[in-house]
Amino acid sequence: MEYRRLGRTGLQVSALGFGAWEIGWTRPEEGEQVGRLLNRALDLGINLIDSSAAYRWSEELIAKYVGHRRHEFIFATKCGSWRVQQPDGEWVQTLDYSARAIAPQIDRSLQRLKTDYIDIIQLHSPSYEDVAFGDGLEGLKQAQAQGKVRFISLSADGEAAAKAIEIGGYDTLQLTCNILDQEPAALITRARQEQDLGIIIKEPIAQTLYDKPRPEGGSAVLWDRAQRLLAPDCIGELSRIEVALRWILGNREVHSAIVGTTNLRHLEANVAAAERGALPEALRAELQRRLAG
Repeated sequence: MEYRRLGRTGLQVSALGFGAWEIGWTRPEEGEQVGRLLNRALDLGINLIDSSAAYRWSEELIAKYVGHRRHEFIFATKCGSWRVQQPDGEWVQTLDYSARAIAPQIDRSLQRLKTDYIDIIQLHSPSYEDVAFGDGLEGLKQAQAQGKVRFISLSADGEAAAKAIEIGGYDTLQLTCNILDQEPAALITRARQEQDLGIIIKEPIAQTLYDKPRPEGGSAVLWDRAQRLLAPDCIGELSRIEVALRWILGNREVHSAIVGTTNLRHLEANVAAAERGALPEALRAELQRRLAG
C-alpha cells in the first residue's frame, strides 16, 4: 500500500481509505462480517477510516471491531449532520453546523468510539451560508484546543468548498472528484497551492454509476459519458472500477480516495487495484481525448 503525506497535517495516509457509510446500516450485535471486513482492511494496509455521526451505527461498529487496533489507523469522522436513534427505533437526522450544536456531537463520537481523541473532525456537507457566516469552524477550533480532535476539516463541494479554502483555518478537505466529474480538480489544485490542505476524495469510483441502468435526470449525462470513456475498446480487460480508482490516484495532489463496501471480495479487489498504481500514460491520454471529444 502506498502512503501519502496528508498536506499540512503531516499524517501519512494510505492512498486507499475506507469509507464507513455502508457498514453503518448493520446493527453492532449483527456485525461479525463488518468486523472481518474492518480487520482485513487494516491488515491490507488501509490506515484511514472515514465515518460520520450521521452514519447510524458506523462509529460503534468501528469501536467494537477494531477499537483494540486504534493505534493502527487514522480516524476521520464528521459532525453537523447527525442521526440519533429514538426509543421507537427510528433514526432522526438533524442539520446544525453551529458551534453550540457540534460540541455535543463531537463528545458523542468520542463516547461511541471509546477514545479520547479524533484524528480529523469534519463539518459534514455544510451549505455555503454555513461556511461563510456560521461559527462551526470556531466550534471545531475549540474542540481542538481542548485536545478532543487533532485536525479540523470539512466535507463539502462547490461554493462551500471554495469558501472554506478562501477563509482558511481548515487542515484537510474532503470533496467529490472522479473520472466522470473532473471539474473539481481545479479546486483541489487551489486547496493544495494556497493552503497545503490534505485532500481526501469521496465518490472516487462515481458510485459505480457506469455499471447501473441509465438513470433519469442530470445523472444521465454522467452515465453517457461513462459509456464513452470506459468502453471496452478503450480500457480493454480492465474493470471500470479499477480504471476509475487508478485514474483518481494518478493525481498526486490527491492523498487518499475513500471507498466504502460491505463486501470482502470488493475490498480486496480495490486494494489490489490501488496497489497497481497510476494508469499507463497512453490509456490516461486516451481517456482525456475521449472526454474532450
